[in-house]
Amino acid sequence: MRFFFPLLLASLLALVAANWAPEDYEIFGLNDKVRGDLGPETTFYSWLGLEHGPKSTKDAINKAYRKLSRQLHPDKVGKGSRKTREIAEQRFQRLSLVGNILKDQNLKKRYDYFLSNGFPKWKGTGYYYSRFRPGLGFTLAVLYVLISTLQYISLRISRKQDFKRIVSLKTQVKTQAWGGSFIPPLDGSARRVTAENGRDFHVGPTGDVSLIEMSNKTEMVLVPLDEHDINTNPGFKQSFFYRLPVGLWNITLGKLSGRTIENTESYVNPHRAKREALELKEKKKEQKAKAAKKAERAERVELPNGKVIYKRKNGKK
Repeated sequence: MRFFFPLLLASLLALVAANWAPEDYEIFGLNDKVRGDLGPETTFYSWLGLEHGPKSTKDAINKAYRKLSRQLHPDKVGKGSRKTREIAEQRFQRLSLVGNILKDQNLKKRYDYFLSNGFPKWKGTGYYYSRFRPGLGFTLAVLYVLISTLQYISLRISRKQDFKRIVSLKTQVKTQAWGGSFIPPLDGSARRVTAENGRDFHVGPTGDVSLIEMSNKTEMVLVPLDEHDINTNPGFKQSFFYRLPVGLWNITLGKLSGRTIENTESYVNPHRAKREALELKEKKKEQKAKAAKKAERAERVELPNGKVIYKRKNGKK
């Protein structure tokens, strides 16, 4: 994670740089030289005096190029200094390259595209766009979204792996306890086995598996293993999208104001909740049956105050 974002940025920049064609590099380099010589606002069209810019016709480009090439020809310098003559020759060479680009429809189209959308800047190893420079706030926001997204994806993957690991462990323990079979023993006995990881497990007659823990080195405690205790679909409150801002609030303004926000999410094992609901339903059913049976054996008596009591049919309450 420490080197993830720098590597990602470098990869994206390399990908962008790799998309430039050799002709693009030629245009970028020539554009930099022309602007360095004649000014940052100079374009190939303005240098040739073409007022219509990219809409200039091919004839207009040829005419403007011939006119400017006669004016900038090195022979016009005469017997100037060596440096002056070198500058004139370099400028004339650049003019020749500009003419070649504007006369070629494909190259002109590429130049017009960059002229309209902006030219990339030279960054030491290649040309990259630098028109957008994110501030600290934007950078932190992007990091927050990226880190939170990766954390949530990682959390879901980890939970699913834990779920599968417990299922695999229970299958292994039951198979070992039942002698390589997937069917419980006919005698309905519980089994105790030691798994490959060195831990002791208790396998019930119905196939429930529990980890054996020793309390005070004398009392055996059974810790049920249930893969459904793991929430494989963590909610929003378990992601950094929620926990980071809530955590910052709780240790700053929330702590000062005494109004902290709960940043934990409760989870109920759906299978256990369903089982407990069925058990409660059966218990109520049994209680209702007992009450009905008791009512059958008793005589209903309504007191003057409206209260109803039952008394045994032999006369005792």
